[in-house]
Amino acid sequence: MNDMPRTNSTTTTKSKTSNQSKNDKPVVLIMAGGKGERFWPRSTITVPKQLQKIYSNKTLLQETIDRAKSITSADRIFIGCNATLQKAIIKTHRISAKNFIVEPEGKNTAAIIALAALHFEKKFPNSVHVILSADHFIEPLHLFQETMELAVRLAKQDRLVTCGIRPTRPDTGYGYIQPSKTKIGIGFPIEKFHEKPAPKLAQKYVKKGYLWNSGIFVWRGAMILDEFRNHAADIIGPLESCFNKPKELAVAFQTIPELPIDIAIMERSKKSSVIPALFQWDDVGSWLALERIHSGETTAADKNNVFTGGVYRILLDSDNNIIVPNSKRLIALLGVNDMIYVETETAVLLAAKDSIDDIKQLMGQLKENPALHRFLK
Repeated sequence: MNDMPRTNSTTTTKSKTSNQSKNDKPVVLIMAGGKGERFWPRSTITVPKQLQKIYSNKTLLQETIDRAKSITSADRIFIGCNATLQKAIIKTHRISAKNFIVEPEGKNTAAIIALAALHFEKKFPNSVHVILSADHFIEPLHLFQETMELAVRLAKQDRLVTCGIRPTRPDTGYGYIQPSKTKIGIGFPIEKFHEKPAPKLAQKYVKKGYLWNSGIFVWRGAMILDEFRNHAADIIGPLESCFNKPKELAVAFQTIPELPIDIAIMERSKKSSVIPALFQWDDVGSWLALERIHSGETTAADKNNVFTGGVYRILLDSDNNIIVPNSKRLIALLGVNDMIYVETETAVLLAAKDSIDDIKQLMGQLKENPALHRFLK
């Protein structure tokens, strides 16, 4: 008479196992608040880079969401941005308003990460947080998953983890991480972070085995909050009492410093560690990224020219160009090299590849001329 039915016991055990497995999944914050000015004219104020289809038939944000779904469940994926972008994302990506961490204003990465950590620790206590950017190129997916599994394991050992990228060139556009020579478990303590270097210094960093700073972070929620309290009290302090009160939060945000998470926490903490990423990575920082992402995909007929989309084209004495059309019109290249051509319904960008880093100066001219403001929206 005291025996319980076996079926009920089995069901209960499965339910507990299922809940435990779900609770072990990380919580993901996708930072999507950038302006993406380097991708003008495609990237605009109302539809910035992360909401554009840059290197595939999906937006950069959707690529990141799909990537996040490979390591956690949809209810544990959150988008960090302002209220204006939240409305645009809800409209274009069909994401619930509940899956957003809304910042009153942009204050770089430390503020949104601190705000998200407070929300996550209340909603998902004792969870591991994974911080992703909405504008990265990462492949293949299975190596991203493997790297995240390693990073989560290390984070559970009370380490603040970042993913380091093995450099493929001495790039001056990235920050570098100097890992310790002594390994701790599956990762390396970080000796020092190095800001974007001059060309000769970048070559030295690559030779010494330094890693690119990917901006991908993994840590326990309780741990990152403690580190904020220890190293950035001026950021976390004003937020703790009002993080779920929008009006008070807007006032608090005005008082906190504008700092990246690297400077606010990672460079100050003694618990910062790095895991070399197994996957290919690009920060998709400018139109030049298309050349790297699509390397090896161009046909002999394209002669090292990168074309996005199924555009009709003919070429003669033209090499190493990046062409991003917005129509099915024939593109004919004649005697042009090292050029970037991007078109939208309202604007065309024609730039020398070695001048593309100056695009923000061009944007400055647009902003100064009220008659041209419509081309920024």
